[in-house]
Amino acid sequence: MASGIRSLLACGLLLLLACGCVPGSAPGGGVARPRDGGLLSLFLNLKQGRVPDLEMRISAIEILSGNGTWLPLAEHAITLRAGAIGGSRIFVARAPLAQGHYSRLRLTLSAAVLHDPSGSRPLALRTAVTELPIHDALFLGRGDSRSLFLSWDVQASLTDNRTFGPVLSLAPRLKNLIADVAYVACPDIDTVYMIRTDKNWVYDSLGVAGAPSYLFTAPLAAAESLYALTPGDMGVKRIAAAANRVVETYRISMAGRLTHMALGPRGQRAYIVDRQRGNILRLDLRSGNIDRRARLGYGPVYVIYLEKMNLLAVSLSLSQSVVLVDPETLATVRTISTSDRPEGLAAWRGFLYIAETGSSTVLRYDLEHGSAARRIPVGFSPRRILALDDAIYVADYGSASLSVLRPGQLGIARNITLGGRPLELADVRGRKLIYVGNEEEQAISIVDPVTMKPVGRIPLGTRPAGITVMQ
Repeated sequence: MASGIRSLLACGLLLLLACGCVPGSAPGGGVARPRDGGLLSLFLNLKQGRVPDLEMRISAIEILSGNGTWLPLAEHAITLRAGAIGGSRIFVARAPLAQGHYSRLRLTLSAAVLHDPSGSRPLALRTAVTELPIHDALFLGRGDSRSLFLSWDVQASLTDNRTFGPVLSLAPRLKNLIADVAYVACPDIDTVYMIRTDKNWVYDSLGVAGAPSYLFTAPLAAAESLYALTPGDMGVKRIAAAANRVVETYRISMAGRLTHMALGPRGQRAYIVDRQRGNILRLDLRSGNIDRRARLGYGPVYVIYLEKMNLLAVSLSLSQSVVLVDPETLATVRTISTSDRPEGLAAWRGFLYIAETGSSTVLRYDLEHGSAARRIPVGFSPRRILALDDAIYVADYGSASLSVLRPGQLGIARNITLGGRPLELADVRGRKLIYVGNEEEQAISIVDPVTMKPVGRIPLGTRPAGITVMQ
């Protein structure tokens, strides 16, 4: 009997080890990166706006390595339809690749179809294989996350309404932008994507080790600095935005599970929440050292800095409370009782808005008078809040929607249906847009705050986490 149990355990262990070594897979739906290499992502957009509704079916996408081997970028066949792409830049494929140079891209087509009001008809292929040179041969280093961008000339691909030959080109790499850029942390693939907010297109990517979860800009730090919280390696990394590279890493010792971070006065210190140990940590961004820590309670998950009061607000999901904390001493100066599982926080005109995830409500707390002003029912499982000039937006994670709250109203003023699971929110002020990280759809949903409607999406092919915008 005992030997039989041992045999079963041994078989189970072997099976577990085998499952953990599947090439190209990673926890959380990411893509495993080889130890000596990085990731390459492929995106595509149309060269023109109004085009025939052409569809091309691609059986393989490959890239030529420095040793002359063609390596696959896509695991499955891919269908691209011009009518569905429109003005977007869509995600096509992603693969882990070994460190080295890559010089050509190859696409193998299996079919093409033209859709028009009279119906759909197959087209003859002029060629089944298309090769494209990669100008300035791409070098993929250890820990890199790089991107290539295809442009599809749909008009030129269709010559006589009967024959199809794909006309594709690789877009040259843009200079690093330092304004009108949204940065999106993608923890499952150790990547930060950069998005042009004028086009709502991904235009570049950066490998950031340690599962980057939240991003912050510091106005008085080194020029164009961006800070990334990386719970996977218990760190904070400083990114030089203009150079598009990580320039410093600060290690966080004696911590359990880092869940959120906020920058304090003048952006000289970072305040980091350790959910596992119930602590808040203060990181001096000038020295890179943790100079103070304090225990707050059970399950801290989210922190913001209240500039007008010079206090931190921290939600404690297991303690069912929010605490206001002195940023100098880290002493708790006030405790706010909440309903079940408080999480996201936002300050607006003297009020603190608290997402009560477990009870599907938002608590509006009067900071000046120290009292709960109102509890507002919203969608199911609210988790994040964004406060703008004339409205409060609540990401209802369980309802696939945003609840819009207006000052003076007792309930929801508007509900914006998004689909998927919306979480992180960011204000793109220069473009009058709201970016919503949609975990299930692996994309950024775009919302127009004027019309209160979704107006587009930015596919990433992976789960987005924190978003920050350099205006």
